Amino acid sequence: MSRKTIIVIGLATAVVAAALVFDGVSRRRAANSVPAIAQNPVTTPPAGGPANSSSPSAGTAVQPGVPPANTAPATETEEKPAPGVAAEAPTDDNAADNAADNAAPAAPALVVPAGTTLTVRLGQELGSKTSQAGQSFSARLDRDVVVGGQTAIAAGASVTGKVVFARPVGALAGEASLQLKLVSVNVDNADLKVVTSVRSFGPIIKGKNKVGKFFKGLAKRSVGEEREVVLDDQTACSFTLRRSLQIQ
Repeated sequence: MSRKTIIVIGLATAVVAAALVFDGVSRRRAANSVPAIAQNPVTTPPAGGPANSSSPSAGTAVQPGVPPANTAPATETEEKPAPGVAAEAPTDDNAADNAADNAAPAAPALVVPAGTTLTVRLGQELGSKTSQAGQSFSARLDRDVVVGGQTAIAAGASVTGKVVFARPVGALAGEASLQLKLVSVNVDNADLKVVTSVRSFGPIIKGKNKVGKFFKGLAKRSVGEEREVVLDDQTACSFTLRRSLQIQ
């Protein structure tokens, strides 16, 4: 083997040895760099978001319990309703009171003064011989009762009356007599109490005193001129209010 061949083999062996050493060093460096990267992760900002110059730089370790420098404090955000969902309307606890305060004032009550005439039509037959004291009877208001240009009680309103006194013709009792009064009138489905004068029906026998009237009554009865008092159904009768009547 020549000297030149020995030199070439020696150089080749040196080159291979150097390559093996270089490859081992590279592998050790790569293995040592993996823990370093795991200990110092790099925070990547979200896509599309602006870069935050105050955030810690990559590779800088953050100590536990210590907030990063120049970090802006968190702010509360107002929750907004989702699209298509109506926002809840504010409630007012005094809405009912406000509505009552803003309601239109009630109309003033109508007062039918005393002395007003109430004309009614009887709903049944009454008589001095057939009726009894304390008996009730029905009637209908025949005419409107007008106060200050307003109709206080409309014609056709139901009216209730009472028989105050009833006396048939008698030989000793004297002339026949029937007395009536009204006790209530129905207005807007409410029965209102009324106080009226007592209306008397029957012949009037004139005389200076009771004795004179008695003898004149005997004379009429003897010739058949004195008769019973009979008020037919639908007979019109008028009564006068003795007390004012208030209508709401």
